[in-house]
Amino acid sequence: MCTGRPGWLTVSLRVGKYKKTHKNIMINMMDILEVDTERQVVRVEPLANMGQLTALLNSIGWTLPVLPELDDLTVGGLVMGTGIESSSHVYGLFQHICVAYELVLADGSLVRCTEVSTV
Repeated sequence: MCTGRPGWLTVSLRVGKYKKTHKNIMINMMDILEVDTERQVVRVEPLANMGQLTALLNSIGWTLPVLPELDDLTVGGLVMGTGIESSSHVYGLFQHICVAYELVLADGSLVRCTEVSTV
């Protein structure tokens, strides 16, 4: 299985030939779900991109502490690709500013992943 997102929607120049032989799953999860101004947390779906986030956050006077340079980079891509596009000497890579991840496993169950407290 692989995402059914066409190659022209990706940032990579590589042509994903595997998409022709694998089961393509369409994942239209590209929305910003919530901006919690009290907790200063933004909930997004994995295909929400930096252009969407920047436009919304700038309109309320906010920005991300780690802001990738390309508007087309997605949150999911930055997390899975270790956010190499940009980093901060204070906040680290993009995935380091994420509070939690929700993953759907192969059996359909939902798992919420957060930082483990060592206190």
